[in-house]
Amino acid sequence: MEKKENSTEDFFDILIKNDVIMETAPLEEQQEYIQPDNDYDFHAYRILLLIRICGIINEPFFSHNTIYGRGKFSFFDFLIRYPFYLKRIIEIEKKPKLLDGLKLKSFETERALSPMIKYIRGPWDHRYDSILSYMVSKKLIKVDFTNFNKSKKAMCLTLTELGIQISEQIIEEEPVWVDRMEIINAIFPKNATNERIDGYIRKHFPSLMLGIEGE
Repeated sequence: MEKKENSTEDFFDILIKNDVIMETAPLEEQQEYIQPDNDYDFHAYRILLLIRICGIINEPFFSHNTIYGRGKFSFFDFLIRYPFYLKRIIEIEKKPKLLDGLKLKSFETERALSPMIKYIRGPWDHRYDSILSYMVSKKLIKVDFTNFNKSKKAMCLTLTELGIQISEQIIEEEPVWVDRMEIINAIFPKNATNERIDGYIRKHFPSLMLGIEGE
């Protein structure tokens, strides 16, 4: 033990005598690395585009792009984060021409942008509440439980004016995501209800639903 301690002391003595200084960036220039899946800006970026492309304007209920329905929103987001499932839907619907717009890369068949969990009616990200609250705090979206037609209410995610402006910029920067979201629109009408989406998941992807095994 004594020999080891002396060796350590000798090591530091050599560093000191030779004026060896560890090279580090100045404190003000140091940046903490954040995993993309833990970066709320990363999620906000994708969700803004999703609402812009897959959302609907339905006056007098909402005059800006809106996705209504908790389950519909999470399933559409799931399809962008797990694009190989979108490929499976194209195959189920027998619409091979849509595959051209998918542009699925090999690595995207093996992993997703971020993990989602099984929920009662389909996939769900346990951080959505925090992510959406963050987007509301940045004045990018409004989140309400309100009417989307004369007789039905649902969770509604609506772009603000700022959200519309930023989403327009994202459209220019993310053509692949835009194409994939348009594929979603080609399969599921923008006015599709939660009930329709729930039924679709239950029929074709029951393993994504909590408490249901097999597909």
